[in-house]
Amino acid sequence: MKIKQNFTSVVHPQSNGLVEVTNRTIVKGIKRRLTQAGGSWADELQNVLWSYRTTIHTSTQETPFSLVYGMEAVIPIELTMLTERTSSMNELKEGENVKSIQTHLDLLDEKRANALIRQEAYKCMTERFYNKRVQGRACKVGEMVLRKTEASGQESGGKLGPNWEGP
Repeated sequence: MKIKQNFTSVVHPQSNGLVEVTNRTIVKGIKRRLTQAGGSWADELQNVLWSYRTTIHTSTQETPFSLVYGMEAVIPIELTMLTERTSSMNELKEGENVKSIQTHLDLLDEKRANALIRQEAYKCMTERFYNKRVQGRACKVGEMVLRKTEASGQESGGKLGPNWEGP
């Protein structure tokens, strides 16, 4: 039994929740940085965005940076301190480096396709986990049920208004 529940915001019908999840993650990161360092959130935003873009996401097993550019990011500290990765990059001649970058870019579509497959597998796994604990309930004609206020088209009363209407 598959249960699919869709809610669409009247204001932004194109959103599917991904933007909200990303923003929630970024806001959590900013709050953590502000409690540690104090100060303005705008000063910490670049660091939080960098950490978000270079962290491996569970659903794709890739970083957003690598899905855009085809290779992992070199963090600024690696430019000043030699690590194994940056020292091997320094040993490459310029022609070999360009060839290496071109190879990464050629394989980018395949990398994105693999990430999409992993993301779909992750969604299926999450759906199975959710559906294990869901108890189905059939509604009969004439039963009283709650209805989402957005679906009815009535004014909901703003942010503090009720989300549901019914008996």
